[in-house]
Amino acid sequence: MMKKAHTKLITLLISALISQTKVSAQITITKIKSEDQDEWDLYAKGLIQADFMLDFQDMKVRDGFIAHSIDIPQHNAVSSNFSIKQSQVGLGVQRKKGNGNTNLSAYLEIDFYGPNGTTAPRFRHGYIQWNKWLIGQTWSTFSDLEIVPNIFDFVPPNGLLFTRRLQVRYSTPVSRKGTLQLSMEDPNIPSITLPSDSLNWKKRAMIPTFTAMYRYGSEKTYIKAGAILSPISYDWKQSPQDPYRVRTIIGWGAMVSGKLRIDESNTVSLQSSFGKGFSTNNTDLNEEKYDAVPDPANGNQLETLRLFNIVGIYEHWWNSKWSSVAFISHSNVGEEDFISKNMTKNFQHIGMNIAFHPFKKVRMGIETSYGRKQNFENKQASAWRIQCSTSVSF
Repeated sequence: MMKKAHTKLITLLISALISQTKVSAQITITKIKSEDQDEWDLYAKGLIQADFMLDFQDMKVRDGFIAHSIDIPQHNAVSSNFSIKQSQVGLGVQRKKGNGNTNLSAYLEIDFYGPNGTTAPRFRHGYIQWNKWLIGQTWSTFSDLEIVPNIFDFVPPNGLLFTRRLQVRYSTPVSRKGTLQLSMEDPNIPSITLPSDSLNWKKRAMIPTFTAMYRYGSEKTYIKAGAILSPISYDWKQSPQDPYRVRTIIGWGAMVSGKLRIDESNTVSLQSSFGKGFSTNNTDLNEEKYDAVPDPANGNQLETLRLFNIVGIYEHWWNSKWSSVAFISHSNVGEEDFISKNMTKNFQHIGMNIAFHPFKKVRMGIETSYGRKQNFENKQASAWRIQCSTSVSF
């Protein structure tokens, strides 16, 4: 009898744990209630993911599919990669007023994409929110986190605007379905190419990047419109005896993004962006020095580069346990005569997957990605990857 009782107790505990995992998006560590009836919650959340990737062409980046990193000339060779780097751990604290509203919170998160291919912890998010204000590092206001599809790859469709930034952000509702966000972001954001034969010209972080984003709609169907102004400053001089002078040019961009929930099983999403000097906000060109490049015909002064992106995403749920995503992405860099021939002119990214969800917070499945790029010398290369992944979130 005692053995049966122990077995029943263990079964109940496991069932309770599974039930809690299925309904909870985070683990509450502790709750503290102050004398004024405010409640403080300390919680943890994260993701544990194991990936196996099989590549059929050489790429400079192994842990995420980035079309910009495909080697030119193309080299067909099979290689494999096992990774847990996409795993993430976050720790947060929030204060709830007596009426149940949260007016103060803080959050810190890391993943395991360490330098030089290691799994050392890497800082991802760290910010404080107070009422309508946010201060710290998190997703740029000129991004749309909601449109990122349910894929296994660490890198989303390559044409998306999807980067993390240090910022000060203000958010406020402007109507029953509309929300406006304004932010000042890290002045180090611009990523530029300086002349190789310059007299020690240097990038200067001087004026913050300004962004705005308006969202209208419901939780499942919405449209967003955003804009960015990105001042790009650098020190320059024409001869060794000249003093350095500061030159500032302005990068700008506009973005439209949206999601349409057709029914319980089908969702279509679209994002398009265009402008000049904002390339580092693109998930593929982040910090790749495509915002501005030297123009030899103008004394090697920097000129901003044009960029156009468009992404289409379709998500389908076959039933409550199985889902699939298919997407296509295209990006095109401007065609100015002064662009270096080895720089990327355009790139495409196509992907699809099938995922099994045995529990709400558990996924496993297989995904395939295809990418192609062309440089300004009109040389092309393409790559194909198969990825198998399993993840558990908490």
